[in-house]
Amino acid sequence: MIGTRSSATRDGVLTGPAWAKRRLHHIFAPDGRAVIVAMDGARNGAARGLERAPEAVARVVAGGVNAILTTFGMARAVADVLGGTGLIMALDSEGPIADYGVEQALRFGADAVELKVFPGNPQETKLADLRRLAAHCAEWGMPLLGEPIPVSFQETVAHTVDNVAKAARVAAEAGCDFVKVHYVGPVDVYQKVTESCYVPVLILGGPAKDDPRDALQMAALALEAGARGVVFGRNVLTHPRPDRMAAALGELVHGGASVDAAVRTLNPPR
Repeated sequence: MIGTRSSATRDGVLTGPAWAKRRLHHIFAPDGRAVIVAMDGARNGAARGLERAPEAVARVVAGGVNAILTTFGMARAVADVLGGTGLIMALDSEGPIADYGVEQALRFGADAVELKVFPGNPQETKLADLRRLAAHCAEWGMPLLGEPIPVSFQETVAHTVDNVAKAARVAAEAGCDFVKVHYVGPVDVYQKVTESCYVPVLILGGPAKDDPRDALQMAALALEAGARGVVFGRNVLTHPRPDRMAAALGELVHGGASVDAAVRTLNPPR
């Protein structure tokens, strides 16, 4: 999606490929990896871990995350505590949002936008929305995170390695700069996903694990398989110390730590 055209100014906003690349530097660390916390789960009311939005964001920022993924309302509420942490705006909605979502995200100072789509869904894949959004993103120099979920979140039987690999590639072909998908082991099999998708693959966390070690283990396996980072929500936000969980993920993603070492980060010495 990032080409060779020079950047330009449109309606007072810097646009073009160079600015898309610069915005991606606010999300991915110099090592090309990212720890992102999904904080967009309160659309239907306060969600566990997000009851007090500014406090929740302050905790994960203290843990050293690269970026958060959230809604327009929450982004406005937490601007004072977000600081220089990257901001990805979730554009998921009941109807098409491509016509206004990118411009609105730019007004909020966002570094990327995100859209969930459902390849293989017999009713609505939303892939046409993704393609329209990708075109707008290219026009404005806004990076696009695609979250392609095979069929639906509920249809877990469809979340096979083959389907996840196909979904990731479909999103890349639609114009996404990076994708967020399920991890489905084992490592040697999941490499099919990362090797066939030519944009960075991040893994989603899904429901909170009973033992945080299990979430860290999943992240470690995905990294071994070629993933470039994580987009975890509930596995961070519902932990008693979200800052320590974020830091533990950072140890894995950026520091190359073992799972045992990352677990020790959860309980620093007093």
